[in-house]
Amino acid sequence: MDFHIPTAMQLTATMTMIIGLALAFTVKGYPRSLQYPIRLWVRGLLIQPFSYALLSLRGQVPDWLSIVVANTLLAFSFVQLILALRVYNRKAMLLPWMVGIVAVTAIGEAALSFVWPTLYGRIVLMSLVISVLSGLGVRAIYRKGETITRPEHMVATMLIVGIVIMLARILRLPDMGMLSLTGSTPMQGIVFTYASLLPVIATSGFLLMCGDRLNKDLSRLAMLDPLTGVSNRRTMTELANKAIAASKRHGRALSLLILDIDHFKRINDQFGHEAGDLALCRFVQLVREMMRESDVIARLGGEEFVLILPDSDERAALAVAERIRQRLDNSDFSISGWPVPLRASIGVGTLGPEVSNLETLLRETDRAMYEAKRSGRNRVVAVGAMLAQRENVASDSIS
Repeated sequence: MDFHIPTAMQLTATMTMIIGLALAFTVKGYPRSLQYPIRLWVRGLLIQPFSYALLSLRGQVPDWLSIVVANTLLAFSFVQLILALRVYNRKAMLLPWMVGIVAVTAIGEAALSFVWPTLYGRIVLMSLVISVLSGLGVRAIYRKGETITRPEHMVATMLIVGIVIMLARILRLPDMGMLSLTGSTPMQGIVFTYASLLPVIATSGFLLMCGDRLNKDLSRLAMLDPLTGVSNRRTMTELANKAIAASKRHGRALSLLILDIDHFKRINDQFGHEAGDLALCRFVQLVREMMRESDVIARLGGEEFVLILPDSDERAALAVAERIRQRLDNSDFSISGWPVPLRASIGVGTLGPEVSNLETLLRETDRAMYEAKRSGRNRVVAVGAMLAQRENVASDSIS
């Protein structure tokens, strides 16, 4: 039984159109970061059916439609799919190269159809075009230094299989019995079987890729404060416990700062909550300028933040806290042209014999921060100084 190429093309066109339309209805359900690559993918899927429909009408419509336009549309659809992969992986789109490939396809198909008519030449041209585009897609997936997911391997495998088939199609001597593209030969059967499977398998893989990215983004967001982008309280607890364990294991110092923005309520009352949000974001930006790579900042809630300082004793932590206080005090923060003071009261706590776990460290450092507020705000108070003061008071009462 012969493999009827026109029928295969029509079935491929229909199936690709259905997949593209189905995917188009799901785009808005994804976050904005994924909507653009998905739209590019959908565009590629929706363009392909017109190409296959025109190819299946070879001999029934003018050659410029069934050859030049059809193959140019096919190249353009592949360009959209590859652009989707590149945008998904945050790589340069290479638009000049993509436009050039489509232009070469159009000019080449026209020349090989009307100037130097040759079916084999057109087959070679399109096979090379699809191979080059597939290669760019594989390169977009396999990035250096990054973990490749199984769905990405799935899409890459389909592209690699396509490259192998296209190269085999080129290397195979032209079948003199094939008088037209729609002639039934074993190689044509392989090519169009692959063409019918590619939209299904590659699209499934691409959607799984988007699902993986969505899950990673949701996991990351669950660890971060949505406004400021710093760690949230839950994540801070996990990181701080790990840092304390490492500090005890290796005999290293560890300190913690609690920072509370002074008179934050006034900003909200006078300028509105949006201004308060801007103040929080600017506060975090300024603090980060004073941090090391190993330091961790987290938002406890409201206008209160924690800064974990590994390998820092009380003296070093006090120096960091004072630099942060001065940086905030000298900031040029303003709202609608009105200068707004952005100051903080800072408590400094250090891990030690009397402060040996996270709960105690947070509690004592929080007390130090409130002591800074009671003392006039915009200042730094250390837990060590408070503990020494308590001991002095206790000894005085005994004596």
